[in-house]
Amino acid sequence: MPPTRLVVPCPHQFVSSPVQHSRRTFLSSILASAPVPPQTLTASRRLPYNHAALYSIIADIDSYSAFLPYCSSSRVTSWTAHKDPEFGRHWPTRADLTAGWGGIEQTYTSRVFCVPGSIVEALSGDGARSGIAPDILAKYGLKDDPITAPASTIGSGHSGEEGVFKTLITRWTVTPNTSGGRGEQTEWSDVNLNIRFQFANPLYGVVSSAVADKIAPIMIEAFVERARKILG
Repeated sequence: MPPTRLVVPCPHQFVSSPVQHSRRTFLSSILASAPVPPQTLTASRRLPYNHAALYSIIADIDSYSAFLPYCSSSRVTSWTAHKDPEFGRHWPTRADLTAGWGGIEQTYTSRVFCVPGSIVEALSGDGARSGIAPDILAKYGLKDDPITAPASTIGSGHSGEEGVFKTLITRWTVTPNTSGGRGEQTEWSDVNLNIRFQFANPLYGVVSSAVADKIAPIMIEAFVERARKILG
């Protein structure tokens, strides 16, 4: 579905008076102490393709950096132990991704849960929990155990530096739709993207506020173009 690199100017890059620095420090401390509410972004599309074919594209996390605009690096680091009998392949269970928007970028490790043909969910942060039912996870040999989650991997790789996200959950869902076809095309599918995230610091929310609500629609349009390129 996660070391830290912020593409945000640091205070020492500006020449400022002691008063200006004092005001900035005061504002930063006030914002840092304020609660940071989680945010949810969603987007959906109905596409004239087989749902299994679309799912295979969604589960190809290694290729995300090739077509998703807010992902600059993606690498699967762990796979399921056994091949899925229906698809004849292994599914990712952990991945390292570099993503960001609004001048903020971060590399983080995600736990990945794949429900073959239906859901690809990536969770980052100690507080992130899967929205997939435990019995469905168990069916595919998966378990959402926060104890085994990599501690602080969503944060910085540098001592004392705070990570951008407290939690980041990205969930792709694809379902077949037999009522959406037109003409001779009978195989249609609904694709939904849901992104839930919580910033570690409200300042990041201020920086990204101008683009946050556009992220999911832009990502799903990029996916549509990817599907057209691969599936025709």
